Amino acid sequence: MAGTISSAGIGSGLDVSTIITKLMAVEQLPLNKLQSVASGMQTQLSAFGQMQSLVSAFQDATTPLFNKDNFALTSATSNDSSAVTVSSTTAAAPGNYAVSVSSLASTQTIVGAAGQFTASTETVGTGSITISLGSWTTNQTAFTPKTGATDIVIPIGATENTLAGIRDKINAAGAGVSASIITDANGARLALQSTTTGAENGFKVTVADDDTTNGDNAGLSRLAFDPPGGGAQMAITQSAANTQATINGISVASTGTTLTNVVEGLTFNLSKVTTSPTSVTVSRNTAALKTMMSNFVSAYNALNSFIEQTTKYDTSTKSGALLQGDSTTVGLQNQLRAQFGAPGSASSVFSTLSSIGIEYQRDGTLKLNDTKVAAALTNLPELQKALAGEDKLNPSNNGFARKLGAWSTRVLGTDGMLTSRTKSIQQRIADNQKDQVTMSERISATETRLRKQYSALDATMSKANALSAYVTQQITTWNKNTA
Repeated sequence: MAGTISSAGIGSGLDVSTIITKLMAVEQLPLNKLQSVASGMQTQLSAFGQMQSLVSAFQDATTPLFNKDNFALTSATSNDSSAVTVSSTTAAAPGNYAVSVSSLASTQTIVGAAGQFTASTETVGTGSITISLGSWTTNQTAFTPKTGATDIVIPIGATENTLAGIRDKINAAGAGVSASIITDANGARLALQSTTTGAENGFKVTVADDDTTNGDNAGLSRLAFDPPGGGAQMAITQSAANTQATINGISVASTGTTLTNVVEGLTFNLSKVTTSPTSVTVSRNTAALKTMMSNFVSAYNALNSFIEQTTKYDTSTKSGALLQGDSTTVGLQNQLRAQFGAPGSASSVFSTLSSIGIEYQRDGTLKLNDTKVAAALTNLPELQKALAGEDKLNPSNNGFARKLGAWSTRVLGTDGMLTSRTKSIQQRIADNQKDQVTMSERISATETRLRKQYSALDATMSKANALSAYVTQQITTWNKNTA
């Protein structure tokens, strides 16, 4: 209702402001009703939004139960996790595995002689350093280049020819080798280590020394490591090697400490050499499947509880909840109960949800019967059929979870009952808003009209009062003159 500054009533003596306020309060009643209806529809829209969210959560909880892979889940345990840990996939076969580790994969490390340099800032020499990856024979008598690897040539100029400068150049080269400087009481020296474990990731270092002699104990030659080539001023402290282990007596080797698919579906992570076999046990992970069933029950109960709370009738107040009697909500509840109550034909052993341990309670909730669930988990092939079975020619023969998943998809689809109802409420809210705008404009126009009318009345009354006063004055004067 628009506010207007007015002095109406001065001429007439009427309380125009109060009169218009009361008249506009009557005019406002239809708008108030529209606003009340809009508030109710917004509350309904929010409720259906919550319901969609709960159906979506129910769908999410249902989906794992018709994923066939979840019926083949495995778990793997080690009796010595400090030596061997293991993870498994659905491809792993249940069983026992004895794992022995005789050696772990290592990197190659070489280091310069003690006291080779006085400090990291000492000048070494100029020229180039070449790093080649590959494998060494015992005692480094022969070197075999790594297949697919490329020699990395690192030029050393006058601005980077200190020990620290050469370290930085090697680290920036991406040659598969990292460099560091060891400093102690004897001085400084360079240490090189391959960045990846495994016998094929050993390396040799050759130099092209600008002093024209590549094998002496001067210039860049002091950083060479190529025993067969006659340049080995640096010494090896650790050889690159593969992991050596046995699984159930079968020898296996790896460039790293992780053995993947050596046994199908299993990944072994080896941490130390063992003195006796580590026992690894692989079994079906029925606990995970039971957790999925529990999540399914919880999601259903949350949805059912919401529907019950929003559709109940309070006998004490004789009033219904927000969605009491709502056809969409009642229809959804009836469909859901029908899905749960109907027998299934996917399994010849488990024909109802109750038979696998998902039982209805008197209050309409679901509960897991641990005894029945435990029994069902001993027959995974039939449990998989009962929950996840799929008959593409006749979907009525599908498993319980697959049917419920399809039902959830329909309900939440673009033409589903919840989506359609939500769109309907949104459209009604939009129409209501248009009606409110129209009504507000009409009320504003009415107020403007009334104020104009009362202003005109006030002006007329003011003129009449003035004329009356003039006439009265004239009569009074005439009476005095004729007395």
